[in-house]
Formats: sequence, C-alpha cells, structure tokens
Amino acid sequence: MAEIICIGEPIVQFNAVTLGPLRNVSLFEKHVGGPETTVAACVRRLDHTSGIIGRVGDDELGHYIISWLRGIEVDTSFLKIDSSGQTAICIVQRGYPIPGRSRVYYYRKDSAGSRLSPDDVEKDYLSGARVLHLTGITPAISQSAMDACLKAVVTASENDVMVSLDTQIRPQLWKSIDDAASTIMKFVEFANILFTDLGDAEILVGENNPERIFQIFRSIGVDVIVLRLGERGAMAARGSEIAEAEPLPITVEDPLGAGDALVGTFLTCLVEGRSLFEALRKSMISWSLVATVRGEQEILPTSRDLEGAFRALYP
Repeated sequence: MAEIICIGEPIVQFNAVTLGPLRNVSLFEKHVGGPETTVAACVRRLDHTSGIIGRVGDDELGHYIISWLRGIEVDTSFLKIDSSGQTAICIVQRGYPIPGRSRVYYYRKDSAGSRLSPDDVEKDYLSGARVLHLTGITPAISQSAMDACLKAVVTASENDVMVSLDTQIRPQLWKSIDDAASTIMKFVEFANILFTDLGDAEILVGENNPERIFQIFRSIGVDVIVLRLGERGAMAARGSEIAEAEPLPITVEDPLGAGDALVGTFLTCLVEGRSLFEALRKSMISWSLVATVRGEQEILPTSRDLEGAFRALYP
C-alpha cells in the first residue's frame, strides 16, 4: 500500500532549452510533470511509498509517463490508460517576457487526464494510505475530475486518512475567480494540511497578511498551513507553532515544479514526525534544487542527500 497517494493529471512537459519567445525556440527537452505526479515522485525519492490516481492516453507520451513512474517505483496501479483522449502536454517558455521566470502553455482540453472520474477512486486503495494529496488544478479541468476529487477527499476523511491540499489557483481553468474560490474552499474544509501562497490566500479569504491567513484557515479546521512567500521563502504554522525558512541563494533556471518538490518533502517530513522547523527547511532545499534545472523530477533529492544538505546548511 502507498503511504501518500496523489490524485491528478500527469502531463508531459516540453521545456525550451534556450531563453526567449517560443516562436524563436528550436530545441526542447521532454520531462514528466504535473503537480501531483511530481509530489508522488518526490515522496518516493525520499524512501516512502507513493501512488498516483489518474489517467493518461494510450499514446507514446502516456506510455512514457508510466514507464518513468514505474522506473522510480511510484505505484501506478490506479493510473489508467484511456484511449478516448490524448496525454496532456505543456510547453515551457523561459526567461520571457520576465527574466528569470517561466510561462507555461497547456494543451490539455479533452485529454485523457480530464476524463478522471469517481469510478477511478477506490476505497480499499485510499483507506490504506496515511495522506491523500490533491491540488486546486484537478477539480478545474472537468466536472468528472471534480467529482473524483470530491469522492477522494470524502473517502479519505471517512477512513482517517489525512487530506493535503495545494490551492494552486489557475484562473485560465475556471469560469471566474469567484467560481475558483468557492469551489476550492469546499475542498479546504476537508484539508488537514494546506499549501498556499499570498495570491491564492487573498482570492480565497481576502487576506495577504500571514498571521491573519493562518488564523482564518485554522478556524476552518486546517491543522497545518504552509504559506509560500516567493522570494521571501516560506512560513508554516501548526497550532501556536510557527516556522520560517528563507530561500537559498540560487540562480533560477526554471521554477516549474519547485513548489511541488516543497510539498512532497514537507509531507514526507510530517509522516516521519519531523519538527516544523526541519520540515520547512528541508522543503526549501528541495524547492531550490528543482528551480536550478529544467525538468521537475530528475533532481529531486534522495533522503540521504537531503539530510546531508540540511546538516551542512543548518548546522
């Protein structure tokens, strides 16, 4: 059984090798991506079992995703091959129009992943996990995916499985910001662990002050809140305990997937019973590593290397 199960859409990322607008880019690298998939990969890299619930197309890219995940020993028992749609892709434009930042173009309409349905969620599989993780992206890609996510969080809650939610509001996927906020807040009500950032928090609860954000989400019933602060690092709160972590001095190559590495590392540390201080700082190390390269999963640290980096940086 997998300790941490993620539900969402695996995706293939084509990342521009050179900087600038895509019209002038000729070379791309191919990587497995998708927030939930990267979290599952990170957890497994850190010596814990993980699994992914989702769908990919019966095409070369779908089989590439499954081969990659099986190669790193993520459980793909509930990652279905769906011949009625293609595997979703995204194309990453780097360093333009804002230097040091990436812009992502998604091609996922009517994808196999968007056909995720409640039938893909099985109680026996979920009930054996310690954590169910999802993001605010999956409920936005289709009604059936939203229904699947709702069934997953209800099933997890009824079976004493912790629910982890990363808000990840993507306005282009929703009819309106109000629709995004009202829907995601329904999932927040099930969350034991919440990952968000200042922009999402302002949309969801009308606040961008970290202390007020922590107070509001605690009042809803969230036990652990992790707040990403961009260039200022991150904060985490559990009860009256608050931890902070500054970003490491790095040169950002592509930040895509770095936040998911943070999530996977933090969840693993919680499962291991680590302190909030240690969990957040180790998570920032993983964030920093992923941001320094193209691709989301190739540089995810092993548990031994993460421990060594933590002791070197925080003696």
